[in-house]
Amino acid sequence: MKKTLVLLITFIFNSILLISSDNSLQDKSMFPLLGNEARKMGYELPNPYGINVIYVDMKQDVDIKSISLTNLSIGKLNLGNLGKLVSVKAESAKTVNTNKLVKADLWVFPFLNVYGILGETKGHSTALVDINLGNSQILKNYDFTLRYEGTTYGVGTVLAGGYKNFFSLVDFNYTNTTLNIIEGNISAFVISPKVGYNFDFYSTKNSIWIGTMYQNITQTLKGDIPISNIQGKFEVKESTSSPWNNVIGFRSEINKSVEFTTEVGFGKRKSVTLSLGYRF
Repeated sequence: MKKTLVLLITFIFNSILLISSDNSLQDKSMFPLLGNEARKMGYELPNPYGINVIYVDMKQDVDIKSISLTNLSIGKLNLGNLGKLVSVKAESAKTVNTNKLVKADLWVFPFLNVYGILGETKGHSTALVDINLGNSQILKNYDFTLRYEGTTYGVGTVLAGGYKNFFSLVDFNYTNTTLNIIEGNISAFVISPKVGYNFDFYSTKNSIWIGTMYQNITQTLKGDIPISNIQGKFEVKESTSSPWNNVIGFRSEINKSVEFTTEVGFGKRKSVTLSLGYRF
């Protein structure tokens, strides 16, 4: 996956440099639609096409909806049908995810941006679990850690508007991660409304904003039980404990084409996002 991402990024950036070196191609672009009308009204629009390399680090708590175990044996003892008497209890888990992504986007209208995302995700989920066989406790407060990684892909759209130097936007996106170390998937639906202010600083154009993020994540993780002397399969279903958190961000245009963005999430969900983008 890493080699694929490197090749994809290299190909895209080489294509961008080739296209953007021909000013006539930019002048002939039909996007954004209604762009001339917006410029006549005094709005300054970004270049319509964009490519971003993004790094995201996120930590949050999730609720464990269910844990099920199958094909259980303890040591040399095969539980067989007695496995139905085994119960596992855990209320919540802590997850840490790191995402390395490439995003391609287009301003279809001055107020509407659409984009696609492709990349990789690495993470782990840790919970304290109790395992009982009938009325007998096998393990108590066992540190049950699942490590995973996989390919992430998704789509999104941004609705934006502004007045003078002030702006507001709402970002919607849906992503899915197919795991390749253990069985399962991670799906996430995100809504992020923000308000901000544009300002110039020396020769750069900058933006700062505050907002909130709603993130509904569901995870289904399957694999071999990672506990010594206990063999079998597990299935864990998790979902976000606290869907909402706050964000604050900053963007700087080094020039008309190159921009750097950072955003920090705080509250019960903590995150850091770094992005380097090229527009043409």
